[in-house]
Amino acid sequence: MLKTRVLTALVLAICLLSAMFWLPESGWVLFCAVLMGAAAWEWCALAGLSNTLARGYPWMTAGLFVVLSWLHLPFNVLLGVLVGACLFWLVVAPIWLATKWCLRSAGDLNFLLGWALLLPAGLALLLLRRNAWLLLAVLMIAWVADSTAYFTGKALGRHKLAPSISPGKTWEGVGGAVLGVAMYLWLLPKSLISFSDSGVAASMLLQHVVWIACGVLLTAVCVVGDLLESLFKRQAGMKDSSHLLPGHGGILDRIDSLLALLPVAAAIYLTYLLFFSVSVAH
Repeated sequence: MLKTRVLTALVLAICLLSAMFWLPESGWVLFCAVLMGAAAWEWCALAGLSNTLARGYPWMTAGLFVVLSWLHLPFNVLLGVLVGACLFWLVVAPIWLATKWCLRSAGDLNFLLGWALLLPAGLALLLLRRNAWLLLAVLMIAWVADSTAYFTGKALGRHKLAPSISPGKTWEGVGGAVLGVAMYLWLLPKSLISFSDSGVAASMLLQHVVWIACGVLLTAVCVVGDLLESLFKRQAGMKDSSHLLPGHGGILDRIDSLLALLPVAAAIYLTYLLFFSVSVAH
């Protein structure tokens, strides 16, 4: 099982990195559209969409994503979409986790929620990929958080985070994730996004503090994204969102935290561009 898991992870990493750094823009859009379609297919089972809607939903989702990419949404519109996603992950999702409202009670209306979860993350992938190294740095936040949370929880975990949703997660694991992401961002080259030209944050120490504060926020939304998908699976009586990825489950099982992380990170990035006259390193 471990060998299968490692091999699948290796293949996924090679495919993702190759697409990020080598595909032209149109190829990256197609790559993301396939990802959106596969995740939408899993969402049909998770959300309990009717067979009639489920047959066309993955194609509609991928097609809508491609159309949105062609439209090249204006800055203010894109920022509005991402801010809306931020409100969901920072306000609505925590309330949902606290109340444990049943996803399937909404029936076929869940097709709208699926788009609200998937499309902002897809648009964030397009935006952040304008600098592939920046996108990789953002994705690494989720991977560092997940890895450090797992090992810290295994070694020190005593206090359950949400035992009725995901019994394996602990507060100690969350603390390890925050510390791991903070260390990662402290060491990350600040040339990716620098405030030095703005005249606002001349102090390198202050820049580190700003980055780490953003990292703590992004770690928190990663945890929320992970827990929300776990809640949906528990309500649906599913262990994994599908069996597309041997040893890992489904696409949604791999991108649950990224669905929350990406739009929040992209909103921070656009806000940064809006308020600071800086150039992003290439």
